[in-house]
Amino acid sequence: MDIGLVKFMLMGIIVTKGECNMSKSNKLLTDGTVIVFKEIPVGEYRKYFIQAIGNEILGNAGMDFQNWLLTQAGKTLKEATDEYFHPLGHEKMEDFLTERRFNIISEPNKAFIISFDNAINELGYDFGGVFNWGHSWGSRMTIIYGKTGTKSRQCPARIHIREKDILFQIYFTKIDDHRQYIEATPAYIKEVFTGFNDNKGCTSCRSKCGPKEFTIDGHFKSICRDAPFWFDNPSVEKLPDYMGLLAEFYPKKK
Repeated sequence: MDIGLVKFMLMGIIVTKGECNMSKSNKLLTDGTVIVFKEIPVGEYRKYFIQAIGNEILGNAGMDFQNWLLTQAGKTLKEATDEYFHPLGHEKMEDFLTERRFNIISEPNKAFIISFDNAINELGYDFGGVFNWGHSWGSRMTIIYGKTGTKSRQCPARIHIREKDILFQIYFTKIDDHRQYIEATPAYIKEVFTGFNDNKGCTSCRSKCGPKEFTIDGHFKSICRDAPFWFDNPSVEKLPDYMGLLAEFYPKKK
């Protein structure tokens, strides 16, 4: 489980067709309620699933209810219940994306997600078959990639699924070590590094964890350590350059 999500485990929301803020109006959750992120106690979901599934939902084979709930983002409560008893058995990304909850993703973006998933698998990373609860930048669901077969699950990339688009994020460290490679990349890759404004007034980074500092094309950059590196309008056509960048920063060990 990604550590960033733990902060949000005790909160959540429900949105039902034609009904919002149900918890505030004390209405019961319905089978058609969609699990998305906002403000409602996990306990409300727990009550629903205990009634629908039984107490086994709290301790089946050591299952952690909160962690399980986080992976049900975008499903209706009925879909989550039905799939608990009858797992779909999806293994490939293209199979997962046929589920109703992913109808918000455009066909070009689905093509990118599938192609990226296949490509990053070759580098030794996968998403573990889990779509996490979206919690940042307006995302409804988040695909988090981690090192295959390891407990630490080092995270090189994420795809944030939003209502009308997707956000593609890659994590970078020791950027100066890869300066020569970055300087030779296409503009839509290089601008991700050069587009940041210097944040010399940011004292919190310097006093606590230190900023990321690097130089590209002779221009020095000093940015917040947690500043995200976004790639706008990701596409299958740009995928070879994305994968080249990932291979540069996350080389596959022999």
